[in-house]
Amino acid sequence: MTLPPAWASQQLGEFLTAVSSFETEASAGLRAVERVAEALDAEVAAIVSRGKLVAAVGYPAGATPVAELDAVARGVSRELAVPGVGVCPAARAPLEHPPDATLVLARSGPRSLSAEETSVLRGMARVTSMTMRTLALLSDERALREEQAALRRVAVLVARGVPQNEIFAAVAQEASRLACAELVQIHRYDKDGSSVAVAVWGSEDLEVGVRSPKGQDNIRTTVLRTGRTARRDDVVGSPIVVDGRLWGVLIAATIRPGRMPPEAEARIAGFTELVATAISNAQTRAELAASRARVVAASDETRRRIERDLHDGTQQRLVALALLLHSAADAIPAELPGLRVQLSHAEEELQGLLDEVREIARGLHPAILSKGGLVPALGALARRSSLPVQLDVRAPEPLPEPVEVAAYYAISEALTNAAKHANASAAHVALEARNGRLHVQVRDDGVGGADPARGSGIVSLCDRVEALGGTIVVSSPPGEGTSMVVELPIRPRPGIDVTS
Repeated sequence: MTLPPAWASQQLGEFLTAVSSFETEASAGLRAVERVAEALDAEVAAIVSRGKLVAAVGYPAGATPVAELDAVARGVSRELAVPGVGVCPAARAPLEHPPDATLVLARSGPRSLSAEETSVLRGMARVTSMTMRTLALLSDERALREEQAALRRVAVLVARGVPQNEIFAAVAQEASRLACAELVQIHRYDKDGSSVAVAVWGSEDLEVGVRSPKGQDNIRTTVLRTGRTARRDDVVGSPIVVDGRLWGVLIAATIRPGRMPPEAEARIAGFTELVATAISNAQTRAELAASRARVVAASDETRRRIERDLHDGTQQRLVALALLLHSAADAIPAELPGLRVQLSHAEEELQGLLDEVREIARGLHPAILSKGGLVPALGALARRSSLPVQLDVRAPEPLPEPVEVAAYYAISEALTNAAKHANASAAHVALEARNGRLHVQVRDDGVGGADPARGSGIVSLCDRVEALGGTIVVSSPPGEGTSMVVELPIRPRPGIDVTS
């Protein structure tokens, strides 16, 4: 069978356009296997990863032969049973993402894929990997923001010393969102092994104050017996430990099978720590600061990881794919002007995605801060600002990393607010180390009148600064501009570990 001229370029261009239009990893994977089957005349196509099905097309609902697909993916078999046809030759192409994944297809007839078709399959596999990896990283970032925002809201209640029942109710509500759970319960254990519900979210069958007897075979008794997090299908229980003693358990469950994400245990673990802090009135303010510091440090490490993945992996692949697409467009014959226009549009969309990934990577954790330190990072920040920024830096280098990160994000937030909301024409940044503390001031000549309580960015900065034992003060009289002053101890306070 002779393929028409520029067939490969046309298929890859149409494939990129189709797959890159989706917003979730799952939907992009499904569209990828559909488009692979269409382009290569395959009756079935699928993506399998570590023995599990990611997406498939061509099989009846609930009848996808995962074991057979996995055998082809691992190279054990070269044939697949196609519904309504019989055994057919199969082909495969490895994916870099999801981990250890493979794109598998089979089509009827004795003819195997030609060299050009095999090349197209591999190209489609690369596009699929890049797209799904990018969407997964963007999803991780959104989830991280949601998780940190939820933890901050509960931490504020704990810090204010509100009644425990209000904290329990808030924790149950926030945990239900993050764990994708319709039912959330918090139980307190008694000495005889029974438990009492102290918070309930989404359940009409259980009320606060209801006691559950001991000895039942469920998540409550499993956590009581082991003292560790337990999971049964779509039910997760996380222990609440107060002053070294197992106090109770937070249980999250879904009534829709398969809906609870694999990372549910880790997500609700952060809430159990805050519940324990609320229960133990003996917790000092320093211990609360340590808890905040751990949340901040974990958030920073996750941001660094995502930034590295974006810069070293996805961003480089996007650049390579843009060059590949440009070359494909140049190779299109003059008699196919429509395809050239389509590929040009795909190039523009790809460039927009590349710019977005670069901007996200810079916002997560600027690489220059880790490599060059605070002063070069502030210089780059000032150059990128839409406002003229005057820098006055009198600080030793290097400073402890948590201090540099806190100072950088404080200055970045203030400059962003000045440019977006203050109608300012210029900003001044002063940085000075004296008496063992780093003093940071950012002021602008804008309209003033800012309300720090309304900005989620300021709330996040307060968490970060106070976790280090510092202070933050915002002054914004109407018509007189805005000034933010941050003071940070250059060395952490005794007893506060800001890195773990």
